[in-house]
Amino acid sequence: MDEEARDSFDDGDIQEAVKRFRTMVRNKTSNYFDVFEVEGIVDHFLDDGKINLARKAVETGLQIHPSAISLQIKKAQILLQEGKIEECLDQLTVAERVETSNPDLFLTKGSALNLLGDVERAIEAFEKALDMDLDEEDETLYNIGVSFGQAGEHQLAIEYLERAIQHNPKNEMVLYELGYFCDREGLFDKSIEYYNRYLDIDPFNHSVWYNLGITFNRLEQYDKAIDAYDFALALNDEFIHALFNKANALANSNRYNEAIACYNEYLELDKENDDAYCYLAECYLNLELYNLALVNYQKALRLNKENAAAWYGSGLIMWSEGQLAESRNLLKKAIKLENDNPDFWSMYAKVCGELNLEKEAKDAFEMVTRLDPSNVDNWLSYSEMMFEHGKIERAIRILKSANKINAGEAAINYRLTAYLLENKDEFEAACYLEKALRLDFEKHADLLEFYPEAGKIEAINRLIKQYQSTKF
Repeated sequence: MDEEARDSFDDGDIQEAVKRFRTMVRNKTSNYFDVFEVEGIVDHFLDDGKINLARKAVETGLQIHPSAISLQIKKAQILLQEGKIEECLDQLTVAERVETSNPDLFLTKGSALNLLGDVERAIEAFEKALDMDLDEEDETLYNIGVSFGQAGEHQLAIEYLERAIQHNPKNEMVLYELGYFCDREGLFDKSIEYYNRYLDIDPFNHSVWYNLGITFNRLEQYDKAIDAYDFALALNDEFIHALFNKANALANSNRYNEAIACYNEYLELDKENDDAYCYLAECYLNLELYNLALVNYQKALRLNKENAAAWYGSGLIMWSEGQLAESRNLLKKAIKLENDNPDFWSMYAKVCGELNLEKEAKDAFEMVTRLDPSNVDNWLSYSEMMFEHGKIERAIRILKSANKINAGEAAINYRLTAYLLENKDEFEAACYLEKALRLDFEKHADLLEFYPEAGKIEAINRLIKQYQSTKF
């Protein structure tokens, strides 16, 4: 059938062909279908996710039209949807021996190669398709971009989507995906630009307002995020994800009372969300309303005994109330569920230290400094515990290890100065003090607060005065 005949096909014709095909399958009879009718039937079933019927349709079509390249490509597309990538490529290789000017062949080939991780050959196939005459090039570029996005190649997805938007600046689907993939790649300003361009065309899409809120939230622009979520909710008052995210943004901006009201509104609609109870509890914790915080952590645990954050939060509250043994037990439950969470190990080390369980505290500090070596406070706390137990050499070794990882941290060098002075090693202490003063002169007050004896040593005072004079 020629292009004019194909153009004469409409949805009514396809629906009638689908109806005839269903009757044929149901009655186990034979019927004749034109190539373009088969294509329409296959696309109809693929759009509905009915792969088996799509496969049956293309097999029927190939029995009637065994040399139809377009049906061979449809068969390859079905194989691709079934995850049979190698079979898909084999089918396309057969078709390519006969036909090299069908863009659908190369678009399907590119998608298959993409799924195999063969990005270079995928690009080559896609570009071959783009070199051919295409009715709607922006749609083709859009599909290629989405293909790369689904394969995790977000940079390439953005590249092709930006080419698509050059062809049609008002293609809403392209703008939406550009906003999404730019957000995923940390290109937040570009993400916001594309979402706003979408909203200039259609300001009533609640999903776009919601996504815009997420991007503002990542930029820690919480007020703008809250406004975006409010627009989403105004357009769809049943959009509870926007309500949940709005509560999170309010909490992130320290507007805890407003966040509490928002979480409670959300929980009226979704009473089974244990994470929401945890976030609500955290708001109460920040307001030092410990009883209300504990109540909500308990609600979370009734819904989900494996909510590590709820066990951790409960442990924090017990610690704040001086119930150290109970705090330790609760924190152990949190760690059992999330063994790689540095916050859990840090708090557990602190509690064990306060309980004089030195070995447990030491093991916990060893774990947390491995998990989060850039966290200076954990190194300082670990060394301080050893210092307080009279193990000065051990405290010094700990901070020297920390210094190799966090070479630009003045706090470590000031604390090393104190330990070395206590260890009667004034020369080495002066070396670390000089480094600390170069890094951050103002923090020298921390040294004198932690180790007041330093202020009585002439060499230390001389160094401080020397660097003080360079500040004016």
